[in-house]
Amino acid sequence: MQTPEEYEITLRVNALVKGLKKRRGYTKKDISQKLGIGLTTFNDYLNGVSSFKLGTLIKFASLCKLTLPDILDDTLEAKKLYLEDLADRANTGKNTLDFLAFIIFIPTAISGFAIQWVFLLLLILLTLLARKDLNSQLLTAIFFGVSSLLYLVLTPLRHYMQPIYSGFIQNMTYFSLAILSDFLMIYLLRNKMSLSVKLTKGNNKSVLEKNYMEGPIGIVIMGLLFVDSLAFLENIIRNLEHFGINEDFARQFWEVQFIFDNFKSIKFFLMAVIIILLFVGTRIRHRQSSLATVELIS
Repeated sequence: MQTPEEYEITLRVNALVKGLKKRRGYTKKDISQKLGIGLTTFNDYLNGVSSFKLGTLIKFASLCKLTLPDILDDTLEAKKLYLEDLADRANTGKNTLDFLAFIIFIPTAISGFAIQWVFLLLLILLTLLARKDLNSQLLTAIFFGVSSLLYLVLTPLRHYMQPIYSGFIQNMTYFSLAILSDFLMIYLLRNKMSLSVKLTKGNNKSVLEKNYMEGPIGIVIMGLLFVDSLAFLENIIRNLEHFGINEDFARQFWEVQFIFDNFKSIKFFLMAVIIILLFVGTRIRHRQSSLATVELIS
């Protein structure tokens, strides 16, 4: 067994081993071979079962391009090797904050219908970001596919209807299509696993894994459905005369337009939340995959 002082050194060596894995791609087996000892012996050292030999520590320090005093005294040169992972985590957090800030400040640069196309572009970027994780990529594809379909239908329809039909008919058409798209997203999200298996023909086991963002995204999509439904009902209430109701009676409801007035802002917020959840989910799964790869190598 190791003494407390020896165990403290062992903790530093373990941290340096992780640094060697990350920066130089060494496995424990590679390191043990370079040290001229067996993998079992090396694991005993790392687990505190037996103490490092002085010669082994000197060879290990050389492998890390350090000196023995660097390891024994835990100098800054030694810390540089194993603190890089902490720096990566900090950068990950910074990148996430930068992305959130970008989403939040979109309305200051553009407005109205153009926002929808910006979100489609962001979804394309998220799909590219998740290219190494089919699970996250398929989750993003659901939202991208349905949103693209909705926008591609609405764009020509908007130009066709505007000079011919009243605002009431235009709004009814838009809200109806939005509700249908919400139901389609809910259906695809609930059947994501079975659809993924069919698309991959069962050749990719990652699609069977639970994506922890599915639940929160499902809740937000339900929020979209709720808002679109309220907007649809409000449009009817505000235009009762179109259904044969006496205009004098219907007039009192003409000012009922709270959802209508705030519709774009509410939809933007919910869409932004989905984008953020997809981004965070992709980063989490990427991080988990990296850690799993390291553990497998070791």
